[in-house]
Amino acid sequence: MELYYNMIVNIGLLVLIANILVRIPVVTQIICEENKHIFMAKIVLGGIFGGFCIFSTCTGAQVQGAIPNTRVLGALAGGLLCGPTVGILAGLIGAIHRIFFDIHGVTTFACALSTLMEGVIGAFIYQFFHKRNIDFEWYFLVAITAVAECLHMANLLVFVRPFSLAVSIVQIIALPMIIFNSIGMVLFFSVFDDIYTRQNLIAADKMRLALSIADACVVNIRKSRITDGDYREMEKTISGFSRCRDVFFLPLSRKDELFSSDYEFTESFVNSMERRCTTELIYKKEKGVLGFKQSLVASGSKVTMGNETWGYLVLVFDRRYSSPEAVECLVSALAKFFSTNYEAYQVEYQKKMRERAEFRVLQSQINPHFLFNSLNTISCFCREKPDYARELLLALSVYFRHNLNSSDDYMIDIAAEFEQVDAYLMLEKARFEDKLQIVKDIEADIHRQVPTLILQPIVENAIKHGAMRREVGEVKIKAGMEGEDLLIKISDNGYGIPDQVLRAFNDKTTKGRYGLLNVDGRLRSIYGEKYGLVIDSSGEGTTVTMRIPPKALLEG
Repeated sequence: MELYYNMIVNIGLLVLIANILVRIPVVTQIICEENKHIFMAKIVLGGIFGGFCIFSTCTGAQVQGAIPNTRVLGALAGGLLCGPTVGILAGLIGAIHRIFFDIHGVTTFACALSTLMEGVIGAFIYQFFHKRNIDFEWYFLVAITAVAECLHMANLLVFVRPFSLAVSIVQIIALPMIIFNSIGMVLFFSVFDDIYTRQNLIAADKMRLALSIADACVVNIRKSRITDGDYREMEKTISGFSRCRDVFFLPLSRKDELFSSDYEFTESFVNSMERRCTTELIYKKEKGVLGFKQSLVASGSKVTMGNETWGYLVLVFDRRYSSPEAVECLVSALAKFFSTNYEAYQVEYQKKMRERAEFRVLQSQINPHFLFNSLNTISCFCREKPDYARELLLALSVYFRHNLNSSDDYMIDIAAEFEQVDAYLMLEKARFEDKLQIVKDIEADIHRQVPTLILQPIVENAIKHGAMRREVGEVKIKAGMEGEDLLIKISDNGYGIPDQVLRAFNDKTTKGRYGLLNVDGRLRSIYGEKYGLVIDSSGEGTTVTMRIPPKALLEG
């Protein structure tokens, strides 16, 4: 019973020591951070798990010259948790210590060899599980530990002499060491495994914080040009959410302001930001009460658009309140958000600019042709109906004034759009006289912002390709509110749109024409996919329906 009691106490002490260790920030940082793969970090980890082996040997009980213990927990767990270098180093430390602890003991060589083998076993199993992304479930740990202890017993039978003594020792220690160390491995492993859970929770909290900051800064970042005022406002926002000591959000041109700040930023820290998000301990330039400089944690990253850097984000935190990995997680997430959103907005902005440029080119193509027809029509009335010719000239001026204004105003009030359509219809009516009938049913006092030149192309299409193919053409324009949406219908009594043309429109395969497809694309890009044109066409005519919601997509 004393052996069983000793094993339980040893396992309890090891779990207690492990719990204390994982609450030391430096140990947590070495285990969890990516730099655990750096050689010096591996040496430190190997020393920690080797220390567990030494502790287990020193607290083990004496049984016929053997020392039943929990040494397997340190060597095997080191390999399973942290990889080959740590596992083998921990096993080597435990083996060397076991030799010098009882250099003339009958089980010394067998136990030392077993300890080294356990470290190697942990290293190889880590490689196998890590490559296949397999988690260490409790039953895996029990099985692995049981196999390692069975090998330990086999070593005792092979190397301990006389053989009868080896058998006697194995009969006494085999069962308790296999059972208790297997259970102890699950407990011991869970302590270190819990580190990753805690770090994941911290990372999740930092990501939540980053998303909150990003949401508050989106107004300042989604601009074609970010001003110094925007940078200062985002610094205040980040500081308010994160409660950090200081925030630096600087454009490329003001990068050197870091060196003139209250903190001792090094050249290596600033240069490292060009390669990756970097975190270092820094000091305040001003000395404290006792002449000591206050140490802080600073993390910084560049903010990019494509391969070009346009800004730098640096956060400074009190060292005692913030772990470096948590700070780096926050800064890295924010830098990525600012980079992605700024780049996305610039692409969107350039797309809008291109659309406007294409739109103005289309206007320049339409206007000379329409101007030529209108002037020919007006010239016919100058002698016979000079007053009517005067009215037509006024209508032409209204039409072109609207076109000139549309070069600067991407969105206008629907009333102005109807005014331009009225001017266009008056000129077309004068041109076709009784062959064209216009019927309007427009609700009074409608006001809504719409894309400029959104109606005239549809009306023009209804006249040219619909109504005027009949002996007497008719175009109807109906507009009114339906709930919160403005509903506009433009109909003609033509022969309808050919099926193949209508299919091409619905499939969005028609290209290179200014007309219905252009208007449809503009509506969808501004208001959303469900707000495109709806076309009903038959041999009796065509009706084009558009629905304008209260707000554009980017207005929320």
